[in-house]
Amino acid sequence: MKKTIWALIPARFGSTRLPGKPLRIIAEKPLIQWVWEAADGSKSISRTIIATDDERIAAIAAEFGAESVMTDPKHASGTDRIAEVIMNTYPAERPDYVVNIQGDEPLLTAGILDEFLDRFVDSGQSIGTIIAPAQRRDIDDPSKVKVVVDRHGDAIFFSRSKIPFDRDGKGNVDYLKHVGIYAFKTHALMDFTKLEPTPLERIEKLEQLRVLEHGRTIRCIEIEAAAGLIGVDTEADIVEVESALSKRN
Repeated sequence: MKKTIWALIPARFGSTRLPGKPLRIIAEKPLIQWVWEAADGSKSISRTIIATDDERIAAIAAEFGAESVMTDPKHASGTDRIAEVIMNTYPAERPDYVVNIQGDEPLLTAGILDEFLDRFVDSGQSIGTIIAPAQRRDIDDPSKVKVVVDRHGDAIFFSRSKIPFDRDGKGNVDYLKHVGIYAFKTHALMDFTKLEPTPLERIEKLEQLRVLEHGRTIRCIEIEAAAGLIGVDTEADIVEVESALSKRN
């Protein structure tokens, strides 16, 4: 029997660096629309829902044909936001898997999602995420999260710092960056919401560290095509994304 996979895209209006970020126009479309179109085009995903805290985002989503659900504006993380949708809005329709897709990845493609989900489901793991080779500009940028993994591909640590540290300065380190897309077996998503926030999570401001500090496992799936993804955090990112989209088209 084929597993059901839903994509949920958390989208809050109050970004500190780019207020109203989901509605910023990039190459003639709202940022959130680029992300929704990638998820909606995935062969693996049967339903795509935008989980938002703002009626303006819901209204724009309706204009381009997306399903959206209003959620509590007080959520501390996107994962908590999507869990509310699964627990409260659709308790009788829960899918086998839930994909948490950050709403600031306009270069994401359906192909990347399909590769990730095929490999994640085959792994049998409960939580997975995308990683990719870090580009030079990512390595020292604290807004780009780095990751180190064990021999099985499971995360050892995520950090905004450059990890691992090249003590001897030989320059032969293959750095990996984390792409903010997670897949959960639905029971693992529910489990996450019950975990207490942790010290490393608070220090780095990275919610995935909560999973590791509580002794859970995150399978990291490396996808070469994800190396060129650019999360939108600044005005400069918008310019770079528009350039990349023009080349893609």
